[in-house]
Amino acid sequence: MKIAYKFARAGKVFKELSEEDATLIPHLIKVGEILPTDDYWMPGMQTWNKVSLRDWDAPATSDTPATPKPAPTPQPIPQQQKPAAAAPAQNQTRRAALHECMSCKKTFNEPAKAVSGYTVIGKAVKFFLISVAVQIVIGVIVGIYTTMVGPFGSPIGMILVGLVVFALAIVALGLFLMAVFELISASVTHGLYRANPERCPNCGSTTFSR
Repeated sequence: MKIAYKFARAGKVFKELSEEDATLIPHLIKVGEILPTDDYWMPGMQTWNKVSLRDWDAPATSDTPATPKPAPTPQPIPQQQKPAAAAPAQNQTRRAALHECMSCKKTFNEPAKAVSGYTVIGKAVKFFLISVAVQIVIGVIVGIYTTMVGPFGSPIGMILVGLVVFALAIVALGLFLMAVFELISASVTHGLYRANPERCPNCGSTTFSR
């Protein structure tokens, strides 16, 4: 089929007609399928023109293009225009599902950062040192008391010192246990020698495709 007319709207060709179908153009304009604001082109024309600038009662063939009505020279209409929103959509498609977790089988873009094992070890050492300091304070209190009043003093004094020593001993024991738990967390949960391991944000697994 030899194309005699092309019609474009918003920079995109939406209808092509042959010479045999050229007589249908006035009817298509009348029913609104072709708008006066649309652009048309036919062989022999250098640029696209507006439909409203031509008398379509007697359409010319492609060999003898009709002369349009006097009007300012229109700008050429590009054959194809890509929507501006297409590029972000393609970028989002490319960025989707960068990783897949081997444990929960879920996909995600960026892995989560777990707490560094070295950070947890540092907390354990801090708790241990505080526990040692509390034990030293207990020894100092007991030493000062025995120096001042002897091995046995008044019952009230002994009770008060005993309560203080007992409370400090509980604090020291709690700090020591916290240090042990932090070491276990560093070695089991976070990885003892792993700094900021990457993990699945859904289940926390360290095994996922990259």
